[in-house]
Amino acid sequence: MKTLIVCITGLLLLGLSGQRASTDRPVADKKALAILGDFWHAVAPLHGAIVMQMEERGYATDIVLDYNVPFDKLAEYDLIVMSRYAVDDHRKLKEKETDSRKYGWMTPAQEEAIEAYVSNGGHLFLHHDGIGFYPKDGAISRLAKAYFIMHPPATTITVVPTGNYAGLNNGVEPFIIKDEEYKLEIDSSATNVFMQSFSPENGRFFQGWAHDYGQGKVVVFVPGHDRYTLVLPMVRRSIGNILDSFGR
Repeated sequence: MKTLIVCITGLLLLGLSGQRASTDRPVADKKALAILGDFWHAVAPLHGAIVMQMEERGYATDIVLDYNVPFDKLAEYDLIVMSRYAVDDHRKLKEKETDSRKYGWMTPAQEEAIEAYVSNGGHLFLHHDGIGFYPKDGAISRLAKAYFIMHPPATTITVVPTGNYAGLNNGVEPFIIKDEEYKLEIDSSATNVFMQSFSPENGRFFQGWAHDYGQGKVVVFVPGHDRYTLVLPMVRRSIGNILDSFGR
């Protein structure tokens, strides 16, 4: 049974608002929260690449498409997936603000609620812009062990597995995509980089890393800016591996 938390706010739902819980689906034994979508990243491809794979693995998933995250109920979830940057798109567009870091949709206390959830044993999957524009001294950057600075224009990159921490690269072979490379301040000594990329224009960038955080676990995976990338077999396999790793 899947609960769908929806407030239609102008995000690109692409038909998701019409979903209903299936009555013939077996009862899930795990519960997840998926925080999806922003101005640049449509929900439907994220749903297809991440949420559907979660459901296949037995997660009943609450999906939040607006800003009404149940911060007071995070302990109910076995896994939180966040694929959304820090910017409050509504306020930015309303006020015609050009500074992407001026308005955040989460308060420091709300970021810290997610940090406490992980520290106490929760699992957090930060996908693509799930680390984008969050404050350098804030809890999301601490959880990621990385601070997003910027990304150059999307270009053709070669993505290469490195190591095989917790099975995160099982069945993953080098692949070529057109996607974004994130310039970061990252504490690579405090995490396990399992994927990196190379491009003639920009050199080497980290694309995936994972680590324990308190009693919990965090995985960051960058590939997946748009639907063209999210449907690729190696990207989907990587996401499946990440979801499987939380069961270990």
